[in-house]
Amino acid sequence: MNTNETKARIRKSAEQIESGVAAAAASLTNGAEALGEQSDELQDKLRDIGRRLLGTTKELSDEAAKQARLRPLAVFGIAFVAGIIVARALRR
Repeated sequence: MNTNETKARIRKSAEQIESGVAAAAASLTNGAEALGEQSDELQDKLRDIGRRLLGTTKELSDEAAKQARLRPLAVFGIAFVAGIIVARALRR
């Protein structure tokens, strides 16, 4: 084997390594971009869920306030019983 053949093999191996590194870098870049897009989609979905939850919470609190105005004695009774339950639970 002469020097030229050895140099040619080394060049060929170096080119293969370079192309493999380039392919791996491209793959990582594509994966990072896909992950970023999925992250954005997930954040949008979570914001939407948060908005719906906030709307539902407001509706529920409005309904509870309405019921409290219509039946104040029932609300007092429920609060009293809840207080007794909490007090007993805390004694233990």
